[in-house]
Amino acid sequence: MPAAIIFNVYLFVGGLAACAATYWFGVHTTNVFTVDILFIIGLLWANNRRSVETDSGVFSLNFPLLIPIMAFNGPLVSAVVAAVGICDLEELQDPLGIILYNRGSIAFSALLGGIVFHTVLNNLGFTLAVLLSAFCYSAVNNLFFLSAKAVRNITMSAKQSGFFYDVLENFKTLIPSAALGAIFYYTYLYLSVYGLIVSYLILLALRSQALFGLIDTTYRLAFIKSLLRAVWAKDPELMGHMERVAFLSGELARKYGYSLFKQRALDEACYFHDIGKLEIKDEILKYPGRLTKRQYETIKTHPERGAQFIQDIPIPLLNRKLIENIVLYHHERWDGTGYPKGLKGEEIPLEARIVAVADTWDAMTSDRCYKKAKSIPDAIEELKRVRGTQLDPEVVDVFLSILDSVLEKEQRFEASIPLKTVQPPA
Repeated sequence: MPAAIIFNVYLFVGGLAACAATYWFGVHTTNVFTVDILFIIGLLWANNRRSVETDSGVFSLNFPLLIPIMAFNGPLVSAVVAAVGICDLEELQDPLGIILYNRGSIAFSALLGGIVFHTVLNNLGFTLAVLLSAFCYSAVNNLFFLSAKAVRNITMSAKQSGFFYDVLENFKTLIPSAALGAIFYYTYLYLSVYGLIVSYLILLALRSQALFGLIDTTYRLAFIKSLLRAVWAKDPELMGHMERVAFLSGELARKYGYSLFKQRALDEACYFHDIGKLEIKDEILKYPGRLTKRQYETIKTHPERGAQFIQDIPIPLLNRKLIENIVLYHHERWDGTGYPKGLKGEEIPLEARIVAVADTWDAMTSDRCYKKAKSIPDAIEELKRVRGTQLDPEVVDVFLSILDSVLEKEQRFEASIPLKTVQPPA
């Protein structure tokens, strides 16, 4: 059976099961229908149009709008409102399995969030009721999301990086989401649906100021990629080089135990690592032979040019040092003969040593205007030859130990056909 059919069958069956479970558990709860539901569905539609796009999918912050429905109309009503309101008309063009899976997962998450709210409210009070309801809603939604991604990756042999990071980023909104949910609850309690509309406008204002920090790195990285693609349109190979260096560096970073957040910062830095070359003329960058001494000295200025360039970019303090280290030091050599500072051995930051190995490997195995790519065996021999002189010997050994896995991942990624994925948690 083709992989795409297996995946779609999973979505259809999973979505149908979620819908059935929502109805089965929901009919045993207390629910009230009022005209205010229509206003809240309208707010959810508007909010869903202001979602955050990431490499893994789309996120919206909808829980604060759902908590008044959970509290005053009941869990089953909140499930119906969520399924109808957290929707995009474009989704109706998707296969039935995706539609059913999305609607079912959102409805079931809202139902359980509502049940948790009323259960905890009666036993432990309002504060914990809102917090645990928000956690339940987000956790269940993310569970459906991760399950679909995992099944897709297994059946389609697809490469999908970053979605665990995005889920963790999504959970960063838990406390703010619960707090706003409490505000929405009380404004609805005292000011009806009009208070809810005012609260929603406040939500938009706060979110525009990045109160939650939701996927901020992903936003910035997507902008950087788009900008660099435009800049390097005259030489697409350079963009390909940055993407390959980012991939290889990420594989190495995982072996060194980098956290998901640090890996994302490193990925961002890899797109910056040659940014200083923007200030160097094409006649030098594309020179079809051995560079003159003067040309080489000009090329050697690109790390410092790049470091100066990123000073004007609003990078979070937690990521700035890592990015600066890579931009400035990725051409330092283990034996101290590199540039621009002549650092030696472990004086060179680890992230710069990692990128140096990835950069060297891609330079050897890619065609350039002045040379042909080396074969894999020849590149391995060359990597071993410069181990301990140009490159950190330990990082080289780690890279060679994962090389077969890296090459296999590259082949799977190149062979895979993009498939429209399930809309992730809202």
